[in-house]
Amino acid sequence: MRTQVKGGAHLTFEIIPTYHGRAVAFRRQSIPGHERPPGAEDHPKGMLFFCHNLIRKGESMDVFVNRVVREQAGVGVRSWRIVNFESFWQKKDDHWALLGYVIADLRKMPKAGTHGNRVAEVVAFSPKNPPDGFAWWTRKEMKQFFERRL
Repeated sequence: MRTQVKGGAHLTFEIIPTYHGRAVAFRRQSIPGHERPPGAEDHPKGMLFFCHNLIRKGESMDVFVNRVVREQAGVGVRSWRIVNFESFWQKKDDHWALLGYVIADLRKMPKAGTHGNRVAEVVAFSPKNPPDGFAWWTRKEMKQFFERRL
């Protein structure tokens, strides 16, 4: 199915890449295959994103995490773990959203280039001091998340 069914549900994951204890984010216009976030026009160089996508029907978590990271970051995954899961109603598309959070340790540091779409910059940062400029996270949310999950 190519379109979402109104009143349906989707199962998606936010995959937070790490490399040598640092979180890794990607400056791009949007997550590949997703709409641009509100306010994106105010950031002509792009905003920061982690990896994010829907799991495919019948796909194992290992295949899913490795596929999405390879497609969106251009590197392989050494190990991964689910650290949180939430459920909420998403008004914009009248959907029940099931959202898992995964920490994925990368085999090597990603580089800028085309990975699903253009990555203008790869930003590695200490989880204790996240940068501004994320599309879907505030610094406060990210700090709280990392304090509880890393």
